[in-house]
Amino acid sequence: MCTHFQLQSQDKQIVVGRSMEFAKPLLPAFYVQRRGESFSQPVWAGAEFQKMADAEAWTVSYGYVGISSVNLPLPGISQRIVTDGLNEAGLSVSLLWLPNTRYQEFASLKTTVLAPLFADWVLAHCASVADVWEQLPTRQFWLPDWLAKSLPLHAAIVDKDGRSIVVEFQDGQQKIYNNPVGVCTNAPWFPWHLDNLGNYLNLTPDDPQPQEFGSLKVSTPGHGGGLSGLPGNSTPPARFVRTAYLKQFADPPADVQQAYTLATHLLNAVDIPRGTIREGKEQDHTQWAVVKGLTTGEIGLRTYDSMQYTGVRLADIDFATVASKVVPVEPLADITFIKV
Repeated sequence: MCTHFQLQSQDKQIVVGRSMEFAKPLLPAFYVQRRGESFSQPVWAGAEFQKMADAEAWTVSYGYVGISSVNLPLPGISQRIVTDGLNEAGLSVSLLWLPNTRYQEFASLKTTVLAPLFADWVLAHCASVADVWEQLPTRQFWLPDWLAKSLPLHAAIVDKDGRSIVVEFQDGQQKIYNNPVGVCTNAPWFPWHLDNLGNYLNLTPDDPQPQEFGSLKVSTPGHGGGLSGLPGNSTPPARFVRTAYLKQFADPPADVQQAYTLATHLLNAVDIPRGTIREGKEQDHTQWAVVKGLTTGEIGLRTYDSMQYTGVRLADIDFATVASKVVPVEPLADITFIKV
């Protein structure tokens, strides 16, 4: 369960927001990837992965900062998997959960990429959505079926000019869709969500006008009646509709700081407290949320335990010389107390 969206301020700044939901505990950290470095795909546990031992390494054309769990609870995977990232060209990639995903078949050692490394590959090779459209079909993203069932992913990709796409793997085929509304959640497949928006065209930010029933004049008991019927649960269709309509009705942000503020409010509208979503002992909840300034080159992260964000400015990093590394996220207090 995840929610992704993009915003554009009136001065053309692009901001992305993303929430990460999962049941098993994850520990997020920043990951800094140096430009020019040779990136070798890992050989994970399992006989199928042994054929990747001779796969060609790729050269990282663009340095990037990613977010990765340092304790991914999946069998055999020892290397970090970047689920969110921003590169120095202003390209953002976010990986979200999509059940029934079936990746492409293994093709050749020259063109096959391990599917969980999708974000790493795109961030390392592409500067824009146009680059993604051109380069993605030259690769096959593969994972054995037994592991793909535990890691079904699709991708929301946005560049600093506001161009936006969603990439999914359906029935072994790579599918790339334009994203005209700038929102992405989970199942069903992305085109279904766009069609589903038409079921909520009655929604409006305006309060309904009073009406008379016989001699009784009836009015709403409070403000907000125009949004009556806005889905409030945590299913992917509900979060998609809720985010799309709140984003549509919200006052346009003037600049990047106002866009960050709006992004945090939209993220709070889909936040899932622990214990409110249950499947047996599993309790999906919002483990972290991310905001990214694509034009400014900034990425921030907050965890479940605090609504305060920790941020990194890509301009502060010399991607030609920095050592590729994991940067832990220090815990922040939810409230900062002041003396009066």
